[in-house]
Amino acid sequence: MKRLSTQRKHSKRLGKKGYWSGYNRGQEQGRKLGQASFGKIFEGVSIIIVSCNQLQQLRACIHHIEENTSHPHEIIVVDCGSTDGTPTYLLRKSIAVRYALLTKDVQMIGSLNQGLMMAKGTTIVVLDPNSMVTPGWLDRLMGCLYSDSRMGVVGPVTNGPFGEQQIEVPDMNENEVRPFATAHNIPNPDAWRETESLAAFCLLLRRDTLVKTGYWDEGCHSIEEAHADWLLRVRLLGIRMAIAGDAFIHFAESDRDTVYGFPQTAESIGSTEERSRNRSFFVQKWGDADKLFHDPEFGTAEPHGQGLSSKEAHLSAASFYPVGALVQGPSGAVFRIEPGSRRRLHGASDAGDKHVRLVRVSQLDLLALPLVGEPEATVSGSADAPPVAVAPEEPLPVLAAPELGNMSMLPTLHIPAQRKRWIELLYAEGGQLYQIGNGWKRPFLSLYAVMSWQAEDYPIQFLSSEELSALTEKQPIIAPPVLRGHL
Repeated sequence: MKRLSTQRKHSKRLGKKGYWSGYNRGQEQGRKLGQASFGKIFEGVSIIIVSCNQLQQLRACIHHIEENTSHPHEIIVVDCGSTDGTPTYLLRKSIAVRYALLTKDVQMIGSLNQGLMMAKGTTIVVLDPNSMVTPGWLDRLMGCLYSDSRMGVVGPVTNGPFGEQQIEVPDMNENEVRPFATAHNIPNPDAWRETESLAAFCLLLRRDTLVKTGYWDEGCHSIEEAHADWLLRVRLLGIRMAIAGDAFIHFAESDRDTVYGFPQTAESIGSTEERSRNRSFFVQKWGDADKLFHDPEFGTAEPHGQGLSSKEAHLSAASFYPVGALVQGPSGAVFRIEPGSRRRLHGASDAGDKHVRLVRVSQLDLLALPLVGEPEATVSGSADAPPVAVAPEEPLPVLAAPELGNMSMLPTLHIPAQRKRWIELLYAEGGQLYQIGNGWKRPFLSLYAVMSWQAEDYPIQFLSSEELSALTEKQPIIAPPVLRGHL
């Protein structure tokens, strides 16, 4: 009896050892396959769903996708620490669904970015788990999106409270949605209309649109604010948006309060203080956003407020970053931004006394800027390291500000702390900081943009109003999105 018990224990140990051995081999194989496939895309659609303790809605959402989507697609679910059985459900669906299980401390914006990073399709859908897709939904949206090369983002109509996208529908239960949608989702280009805003319950976008605009800003206080911020970048680049009136998607009535829609078109959630804080940060980052589209001074206006012209379709959000700034990608590689491109820097240099801090940007921002030239031995360090030394022969951003007689000017601006204090005073007095070049000037959009680019690290010149007026105004400088993951 004792011998039999010993054999069982031994067999159990071998079984456990064999399990973990197989698990580790599978994990290593999966890692290698993931590395080999990274960056590869397919002619299809990536449908991204971000979920947190919404198992019932998620299960229904995926069921309707599988039932009503014939176009080649992949489903990607990013879960934010659910405790309602969602991880087990996703494990069972692992053949049909790609997923990422994140911890509770990862906010919704970071989870969405994770899904965008995982997407491999040439077209991408961002879908709220409360959305119920219907027959023909994707074909109608795709038809609208690819009807014009300038079209970059499209949304459907719905019964939900989403401003322009809400339509009148009869009272119906879940079983009655399909017949209604089948009758409604008939190809009709006359039902398409351009818009300046779209709700986030369902967004269809080109991969190229994502590459140009970059990820959602994780520095925002809410998903609504991050969505509004991203849409502003879409408009800034002259990318068109439209509502496909011939594509209806049902939104679960009982879950309206959980949606993260565009704040100006959807019912707001959270307390008044939270909404005020979100709006305050948005204004802090963008200032008066209307100037970007209606004020010729900023050089981005086009007739009817459509943003940049189609001749400048090669622009990306990174085109609105300061020339000469030193940036660092997620791998730790360091680059210098040049007009329409980037240059790789490596090595170290003890020459010079110009100390600048690296600004973290995403891989998408880097990919949007073509790599030029050979690596240069000029910079060393990381984003968390002390400021790095840059050789004096390297071109650095030259900043300029108007001479304001009513300001308490600091006698010297030799160190970053003094320059930072002066910049804050400048904006407090309603002043403006520019980057200047050979006959041109570019205004920093806001004080937030100035501080995001560590402008206090760079020397500042003082020009008269006449000297500034003589410079040609070019596109403004915007702040890069804050990213907390390896994106």
